[in-house]
Amino acid sequence: MGAAGIEVGEWINATSVEWAYRRASEAQRLRQQSIANAGMRAARVRDPKLLLALEKATEVLVRMEEQQVGRTRRTSSNYADTVELTEVALWRKAYEFADKGEPLAQLEWIYGAAALLAGFVA
Repeated sequence: MGAAGIEVGEWINATSVEWAYRRASEAQRLRQQSIANAGMRAARVRDPKLLLALEKATEVLVRMEEQQVGRTRRTSSNYADTVELTEVALWRKAYEFADKGEPLAQLEWIYGAAALLAGFVA
């Protein structure tokens, strides 16, 4: 169980996050706005399932980032090696702004990917 009694399955993992983001990106490329719209609607009303999907997906991305660049980040003196990767930062910001009830239109496709993870879009 997740926050506020909302069911959170193990389906929010590296595979499902990559799938959802890929599917949202493909919809964006094809100008199929329905996925982004579903995510934005849920983000505007601070839907708990969407927020939880954003939070869990961000955690997954942080773990993936750690596996990919963690050692470099911990040992490098080069600033570029120590900053958070762009995708992780964008998902984190998407969560923060949705949690405030002020989702950013620029992040609509991340909200769309989270909507896929939350089961709002088939």
